[in-house]
Amino acid sequence: MTATPQSVTTPVDRDAAFARWEQRLSLITLLRRALPAAMAAIALGLATLVTISAVKAPHPVKGDDPIIRMVGARFQGRVEDGRSFLIGAREAARDEREPNRVTLVEPIMVVGAETATPRRLMAREGVYDEQTRLLRLTGEVRIDDGLGNKIASNDITIDTRTGTAVGQKGIEGDGPVGQVSADSYSVKDKGDRIEFRGRVRTRVNPE
Repeated sequence: MTATPQSVTTPVDRDAAFARWEQRLSLITLLRRALPAAMAAIALGLATLVTISAVKAPHPVKGDDPIIRMVGARFQGRVEDGRSFLIGAREAARDEREPNRVTLVEPIMVVGAETATPRRLMAREGVYDEQTRLLRLTGEVRIDDGLGNKIASNDITIDTRTGTAVGQKGIEGDGPVGQVSADSYSVKDKGDRIEFRGRVRTRVNPE
């Protein structure tokens, strides 16, 4: 008769298993609380770093200069008699506080470029008011009327709407007819008539 071997079953230590289960439960509970707190701390840290970087980063300095500068500025239009005019300058500047006023460096004005006798004016400095359309030239003003007459002055104000001009700081003219000088002058009738005032001196060239 053969004896059948009996399987030996190891008794389960229920107390140890329950203790291990309690440890795992405590760990899971701890992780559930710690992970959100850690994520919040990381987010807070990142936000702090971004804020510090933004504070330390160089900020662009806002220019408080209201002057707008232009190179090779051009203004054009027409006189009321139909002639065109063009105002150019090596440099120009517009003040944002006075947007209609433009200061010019080495301005040149050409009136009637499409005609046979265009008139040219140039100076060291100038101011053009786009609202009133008045152009004032100052400093070594030179005028060529297109007919051979050369005029030198230190000041002239031109109304680009009507084509009239006025000078208050003296004038010296030289042309085919002769020479003239005066304290002040005004140009009218498309430049066909010039009125001189104050210590007027003339010299007529013999034919």
